[in-house]
Amino acid sequence: MSQDVIFPPSDLYSDEPTVETELHLRQIILLFKCLEWLWKDRNDFYAAGNLTIYYSPNQKKSEYFRGP
Repeated sequence: MSQDVIFPPSDLYSDEPTVETELHLRQIILLFKCLEWLWKDRNDFYAAGNLTIYYSPNQKKSEYFRGP
């Protein structure tokens, strides 16, 4: 078995605009850290996050569409 890692090409094309940025990731991390600190004495919560949102294929899109 080969130990070589095969990377995808660096010029992958997407016709979708970039909606998430590093700032969005940092905001989610900050929110998690705040919740963990605020609820440090609790064990009855779960928090998760996702920067990518999947839309219904039937949802109308236009050139100005950027999210739900």
